[in-house]
Amino acid sequence: MSFADLLITSTTQMFQSGKPLMSRLFEDGSTAETWAHYPPDDVVNGAASSRYFYHAHPPEERDSDEHGHFHLFLGKHVFDAALDAISDTPSALIPPPPLPDGQRRADVVHFAALSIGYDGLPLRWFGTNRWVTDEWLYPADDVIERLGQFDMRGPSGDPLVNDWLTAMVHLAREEIADLLHERDAVLKTQDMTGENRDVEVTGVRVVDFEALLS
Repeated sequence: MSFADLLITSTTQMFQSGKPLMSRLFEDGSTAETWAHYPPDDVVNGAASSRYFYHAHPPEERDSDEHGHFHLFLGKHVFDAALDAISDTPSALIPPPPLPDGQRRADVVHFAALSIGYDGLPLRWFGTNRWVTDEWLYPADDVIERLGQFDMRGPSGDPLVNDWLTAMVHLAREEIADLLHERDAVLKTQDMTGENRDVEVTGVRVVDFEALLS
């Protein structure tokens, strides 16, 4: 099955079941609590430790048409052979700042976020600075090379949401690649460490379903 077919099939099955995307994220009928992760434990599947969580910012910190957004990741282990940092120095990555004693950073690499409207439809892809998700920061080309390994299908999480996200990412790889290159360009001009709190979103692309499915 192609990723276009997977997107159409998963969307159709969600609506035919009477449980569209948002109902599957909030199965108990609750509304999103600000900053809470949905589901509470991130969904992680596959050899690449593909991962997502959904959350919502306070209304004053998000666009008026956005309900919340997915953050999407790959496991750091699939990048361990990468040796080129954004700064062009011969290190695996720009090391993130140390954490307080007893805390451990998740071994994840964030590649994009996907905002969702109040109607449950995707609105925009966007890229973020390193500090936003406390990720391990790798150069755009290294991340783009591994986007094909993103696959949420597996035992963790809702199967149709997993199918839908997998299809969305694969159909939008060109847009995600553009966002990653744009992120690197922003970091080179702003703050190579990725810790500048004045830089949160590094790029935005509107979701175009017609273009995705073509």
